[in-house]
Amino acid sequence: MRPLFVYGTLLFPEILRLLLGRLPGSSEAVLHGYHRFSIHDGADIRPYPAVFPRAASEVRGLLLYGLSPKEHTVLDAYEGEDYVKTAVSVLQDDQRVEASVYIWRADKRGQLRGVWDPEQFMRQHLGAYLKHMK
Repeated sequence: MRPLFVYGTLLFPEILRLLLGRLPGSSEAVLHGYHRFSIHDGADIRPYPAVFPRAASEVRGLLLYGLSPKEHTVLDAYEGEDYVKTAVSVLQDDQRVEASVYIWRADKRGQLRGVWDPEQFMRQHLGAYLKHMK
């Protein structure tokens, strides 16, 4: 199976541990030609992001290695129906690597605006997010 490129809430070890019961191997990587957006539902902003194609943009994230088929199923369920698991090429240590990534569904593109910031998520939402997951 391809490694999985993660860029949002799955960047946080606490969330991965809750979902998988362990931390898979990981390394930093960059996804070119995509942007990490905030998701807007009317006046509300969801605490998690989405990536969607956008020229001259890049998203920094992690490649997760060694995920089992069962773990992929868990992460597929976590991401839900608003995302489509897609094959992409990412840059890791100046090498192209084929990976999978969860991309926001094109029919929901109108909900994407601005930039999602992992640091802001950590400060403002991570604690409540973890309590909600337990």
